Amino acid sequence: MNSPKKLNYEVRPVKFTERKMMLAILQRVCGYFGNKYQYIGFGGLTFTDFKLFHKELHVDEMTTIEAGSFSKEKIEFNSPYSFIKIFMEGSTSALNKIDLKKKSLVWLDYDGVLDDYMFDDITLLFSKLPEGSIYVISCNKELKFSETNTEYTTEQFKEKFGSLVPFDLSNEDFSGLNNHKTIRKMLLSHIQKVLKERSGIESELNFHQLFNVIYRENRGANMFTYGGVLGGDNFNPEELSLVDFDFFNPEDNAYKIEMPNLTRKEVELINSKIHLKEKELLEMNVISENDLEKYKKSYKYMPHFYDIRV
Repeated sequence: MNSPKKLNYEVRPVKFTERKMMLAILQRVCGYFGNKYQYIGFGGLTFTDFKLFHKELHVDEMTTIEAGSFSKEKIEFNSPYSFIKIFMEGSTSALNKIDLKKKSLVWLDYDGVLDDYMFDDITLLFSKLPEGSIYVISCNKELKFSETNTEYTTEQFKEKFGSLVPFDLSNEDFSGLNNHKTIRKMLLSHIQKVLKERSGIESELNFHQLFNVIYRENRGANMFTYGGVLGGDNFNPEELSLVDFDFFNPEDNAYKIEMPNLTRKEVELINSKIHLKEKELLEMNVISENDLEKYKKSYKYMPHFYDIRV
């Protein structure tokens, strides 16, 4: 992945917030299924997710897939732990070489727009992953050609993705309000297809949605994160009590992460009076209603960046 050339993943507030929200759910899911996971992801240069999952989920077996232009020496130098295995190749090729029969946490945080190889990755993963495994995908939610940055026509999209395309696809499904819903529908349909083909060989597994999130970093790409957990017939996702989290939504509508535009003093003001009714806080004429709403949705997971001398 080449995005680390443009962005430092450790100082992206929206991405940081998404990661902390994801961790809150993962802690419950991994605990339910007995921990002891392997993690498969794209480390880049910061390995942010690797450090977080090692420390907070106690994952000690990790694999990073690196298909970007960085040298292996540079990746190895920036790797935070000596036990991280490095594959310098594309995701589909690498996944063919990894033992996917182990209980796994997989987050394929792709740089680009939806592409057919992402469905090849799904086929590989869901034909082998055992119960308790977690799959998450992130990609640019705009439905457009990666090479030309132009939006697909309906016919071009059908030609590109073939049988993966929903039968009732319309021009409205390419809009900013609906494109992530189209991607979700395609991902879920293909996951269920692979699991159905697999169920004739072994006990049936079902995919339960955990993540359905859209966000945009300041002046960044419009991103979509989707994922869930594999459970057997006896698994009841309600036992995880995920309804405690406002951002958990097992349905079609995505949760949108937005950052408020607040100064540090304004944040301190909200925190000191967060028990008040919104009307009382707004009457102070310091905080806008829009920023207050955004803050109250995400403040437990938002980062705080400070300038320090080292």
